[in-house]
Amino acid sequence: MDFAHIRQYAHQHCRFKLRNGKEIYGVVWEVETTDANGDGANKRLYFASVRDYERLQHSATPVHVMPMQPEEIVGVESLAS
Repeated sequence: MDFAHIRQYAHQHCRFKLRNGKEIYGVVWEVETTDANGDGANKRLYFASVRDYERLQHSATPVHVMPMQPEEIVGVESLAS
């Protein structure tokens, strides 16, 4: 899956089906970073559980965040009501 398709599900509680067959539940979001010499911008995708994502939004408490490759996601379903 590419960033354009995943972007509509960013910052929402979702179920993600991964290429390896696993299903994970949580939130993804996109972060734009620049390389060390400041030449170009890179987009990175991150995943966290809903609880960790909410904690990240409201406090500086360390949370478990995982970098995610968009190609690893083969299906997504929004669970937000």
